[in-house]
Amino acid sequence: MKPQTANSVVQSARCSHRDPKGRQCRTLALDGRSCLCPRHLAEQQQELAADHFQHLTTRCHFFQTAQGINYSLLNLYQLLAQNRISPRRAAVLAYISSLLLRTLPAITADNAAGITYPTEPVPIDVLVPDKDLGSDEDPELDPGSDSHTNTETQTKTEKEAHKDSTNAWNPSFPDPDPTKKPS
Repeated sequence: MKPQTANSVVQSARCSHRDPKGRQCRTLALDGRSCLCPRHLAEQQQELAADHFQHLTTRCHFFQTAQGINYSLLNLYQLLAQNRISPRRAAVLAYISSLLLRTLPAITADNAAGITYPTEPVPIDVLVPDKDLGSDEDPELDPGSDSHTNTETQTKTEKEAHKDSTNAWNPSFPDPDPTKKPS
Protein backbone atom coordinates (compact mmCIF):
# COMPACT_ATOMS: atom_id res chain seq x y z
CA MET A 1 0.00 0.00 0.00
CA LYS A 2 1.26 3.41 -0.91
CA PRO A 3 1.92 5.71 2.07
CA GLN A 4 0.00 8.99 2.10
CA THR A 5 2.01 12.08 1.46
CA ALA A 6 1.37 15.42 3.08
CA ASN A 7 0.19 16.77 -0.26
CA SER A 8 -2.56 14.10 -0.65
CA VAL A 9 -3.81 14.71 2.90
CA VAL A 10 -4.06 18.44 2.20
CA GLN A 11 -5.86 17.70 -1.10
CA SER A 12 -8.51 15.62 0.69
CA ALA A 13 -9.11 18.35 3.30
CA ARG A 14 -9.78 20.97 0.63
CA CYS A 15 -13.20 21.94 -0.64
CA SER A 16 -14.24 19.68 -3.53
CA HIS A 17 -15.90 22.47 -5.52
CA ARG A 18 -14.40 23.09 -8.94
CA ASP A 19 -14.81 26.21 -11.02
CA PRO A 20 -15.76 26.12 -14.73
CA LYS A 21 -12.08 25.85 -15.69
CA GLY A 22 -11.65 22.77 -13.47
CA ARG A 23 -9.61 24.40 -10.69
CA GLN A 24 -10.35 23.22 -7.17
CA CYS A 25 -11.31 25.64 -4.40
CA ARG A 26 -8.39 26.31 -2.02
CA THR A 27 -10.47 26.70 1.14
CA LEU A 28 -10.60 23.88 3.68
CA ALA A 29 -13.73 21.74 3.72
CA LEU A 30 -16.22 22.30 6.51
CA ASP A 31 -16.48 18.61 7.35
CA GLY A 32 -15.73 15.25 5.76
CA ARG A 33 -19.36 14.55 4.89
CA SER A 34 -20.11 17.60 2.75
CA CYS A 35 -16.58 18.03 1.33
CA LEU A 36 -17.38 21.71 0.72
CA CYS A 37 -16.24 24.93 2.30
CA PRO A 38 -18.87 27.06 4.06
CA ARG A 39 -19.34 29.35 1.03
CA HIS A 40 -19.89 26.57 -1.50
CA LEU A 41 -22.04 24.59 0.92
CA ALA A 42 -24.32 27.62 1.35
CA GLU A 43 -24.49 28.05 -2.45
CA GLN A 44 -25.39 24.38 -2.90
CA GLN A 45 -28.10 24.51 -0.23
CA GLN A 46 -29.55 27.71 -1.70
CA GLU A 47 -29.65 26.13 -5.16
CA LEU A 48 -31.32 22.97 -3.88
CA ALA A 49 -33.87 24.94 -1.86
CA ALA A 50 -34.77 27.26 -4.73
CA ASP A 51 -38.20 26.55 -6.19
CA HIS A 52 -38.19 27.46 -9.87
CA PHE A 53 -41.49 25.78 -10.68
CA GLN A 54 -43.49 29.01 -10.89
CA HIS A 55 -40.88 30.68 -13.07
CA LEU A 56 -40.53 27.72 -15.45
CA THR A 57 -44.27 27.13 -15.88
CA THR A 58 -45.33 30.71 -16.59
CA ARG A 59 -47.27 30.79 -19.89
CA CYS A 60 -46.34 27.16 -20.61
CA HIS A 61 -49.88 26.15 -21.78
CA PHE A 62 -49.46 22.83 -19.93
CA PHE A 63 -46.61 22.01 -22.36
CA GLN A 64 -49.19 21.08 -25.03
CA THR A 65 -48.04 23.65 -27.60
CA ALA A 66 -44.70 24.54 -29.12
CA GLN A 67 -45.15 28.11 -27.89
CA GLY A 68 -45.67 26.90 -24.31
CA ILE A 69 -42.50 24.82 -24.42
CA ASN A 70 -40.68 27.74 -26.02
CA TYR A 71 -41.72 30.04 -23.14
CA SER A 72 -40.52 27.47 -20.63
CA LEU A 73 -37.16 27.20 -22.43
CA LEU A 74 -36.91 31.01 -22.42
CA ASN A 75 -37.50 31.05 -18.66
CA LEU A 76 -34.94 28.26 -18.24
CA TYR A 77 -32.42 30.29 -20.25
CA GLN A 78 -33.03 33.29 -18.00
CA LEU A 79 -32.49 31.22 -14.85
CA LEU A 80 -29.27 29.81 -16.25
CA ALA A 81 -28.01 33.24 -17.37
CA GLN A 82 -28.70 34.63 -13.89
CA ASN A 83 -26.82 31.67 -12.39
CA ARG A 84 -29.92 30.70 -10.38
CA ILE A 85 -29.97 27.11 -11.67
CA SER A 86 -27.13 24.67 -12.23
CA PRO A 87 -26.04 23.92 -15.80
CA ARG A 88 -26.62 20.23 -15.17
CA ARG A 89 -30.22 20.76 -14.06
CA ALA A 90 -30.79 23.14 -16.98
CA ALA A 91 -29.47 20.53 -19.40
CA VAL A 92 -31.83 17.89 -18.02
CA LEU A 93 -34.82 20.23 -18.25
CA ALA A 94 -33.85 21.25 -21.79
CA TYR A 95 -33.65 17.58 -22.77
CA ILE A 96 -37.09 16.93 -21.31
CA SER A 97 -38.39 19.91 -23.28
CA SER A 98 -36.96 18.42 -26.47
CA LEU A 99 -38.80 15.18 -25.72
CA LEU A 100 -42.00 17.14 -25.19
CA LEU A 101 -41.51 18.88 -28.52
CA ARG A 102 -41.09 15.51 -30.24
CA THR A 103 -44.46 14.32 -28.93
CA LEU A 104 -46.43 17.32 -30.21
CA PRO A 105 -47.00 15.86 -33.73
CA ALA A 106 -48.31 12.65 -32.16
CA ILE A 107 -50.70 14.65 -29.95
CA THR A 108 -51.95 16.52 -33.03
CA ALA A 109 -52.45 13.23 -34.89
CA ASP A 110 -54.33 11.76 -31.91
CA ASN A 111 -56.60 14.79 -31.75
CA ALA A 112 -57.25 14.60 -35.51
CA ALA A 113 -58.16 10.91 -35.15
CA GLY A 114 -60.63 11.72 -32.37
CA ILE A 115 -58.52 10.25 -29.61
CA THR A 116 -58.86 12.32 -26.49
CA TYR A 117 -57.13 12.10 -23.17
CA PRO A 118 -59.48 10.37 -20.73
CA THR A 119 -59.73 12.39 -17.56
CA GLU A 120 -61.34 9.51 -15.68
CA PRO A 121 -61.40 5.80 -16.42
CA VAL A 122 -64.59 4.52 -18.03
CA PRO A 123 -66.52 2.54 -15.41
CA ILE A 124 -67.36 -1.01 -16.35
CA ASP A 125 -70.53 -2.36 -14.80
CA VAL A 126 -70.07 -6.00 -13.93
CA LEU A 127 -73.24 -7.81 -12.98
CA VAL A 128 -72.81 -10.43 -10.31
CA PRO A 129 -75.55 -13.07 -10.16
CA ASP A 130 -77.54 -12.99 -6.96
CA LYS A 131 -76.55 -15.79 -4.69
CA ASP A 132 -78.48 -16.86 -1.63
CA LEU A 133 -75.96 -16.99 1.17
CA GLY A 134 -77.93 -19.72 2.98
CA SER A 135 -78.02 -22.02 -0.05
CA ASP A 136 -75.31 -24.54 -0.87
CA GLU A 137 -76.29 -24.67 -4.55
CA ASP A 138 -74.41 -22.73 -7.18
CA PRO A 139 -76.86 -20.73 -9.34
CA GLU A 140 -74.71 -21.31 -12.43
CA LEU A 141 -75.12 -25.08 -12.03
CA ASP A 142 -78.89 -24.88 -11.57
CA PRO A 143 -80.51 -25.19 -15.01
CA GLY A 144 -83.70 -23.53 -13.80
CA SER A 145 -82.02 -20.29 -12.70
CA ASP A 146 -81.86 -17.24 -14.91
CA SER A 147 -78.08 -16.79 -14.57
CA HIS A 148 -77.82 -17.26 -18.34
CA THR A 149 -79.64 -13.94 -18.88
CA ASN A 150 -77.32 -12.24 -16.39
CA THR A 151 -74.31 -13.52 -18.37
CA GLU A 152 -75.78 -12.15 -21.59
CA THR A 153 -76.36 -8.76 -19.96
CA GLN A 154 -72.83 -8.80 -18.56
CA THR A 155 -71.36 -9.67 -21.97
CA LYS A 156 -73.40 -6.90 -23.61
CA THR A 157 -72.17 -4.36 -21.03
CA GLU A 158 -68.56 -5.44 -21.56
CA LYS A 159 -68.97 -5.12 -25.34
CA GLU A 160 -70.36 -1.59 -24.94
CA ALA A 161 -67.44 -0.62 -22.70
CA HIS A 162 -65.01 -2.13 -25.20
CA LYS A 163 -66.73 -0.25 -28.03
CA ASP A 164 -66.10 3.03 -26.13
CA SER A 165 -62.44 2.20 -25.67
CA THR A 166 -61.85 1.37 -29.34
CA ASN A 167 -61.23 5.07 -29.97
CA ALA A 168 -57.98 4.72 -28.05
CA TRP A 169 -55.80 3.49 -30.93
CA ASN A 170 -55.97 3.87 -34.66
CA PRO A 171 -54.54 0.76 -36.37
CA SER A 172 -53.69 2.80 -39.48
CA PHE A 173 -50.76 4.35 -37.59
CA PRO A 174 -47.60 2.43 -38.45
CA ASP A 175 -45.78 0.61 -35.69
CA PRO A 176 -42.32 1.96 -34.86
CA ASP A 177 -39.40 0.19 -36.48
CA PRO A 178 -37.33 -1.39 -33.66
CA THR A 179 -34.22 -1.55 -35.84
CA LYS A 180 -34.24 2.18 -36.57
CA LYS A 181 -32.37 4.41 -34.12
CA PRO A 182 -34.19 7.54 -32.89
CA SER A 183 -32.87 10.75 -34.36
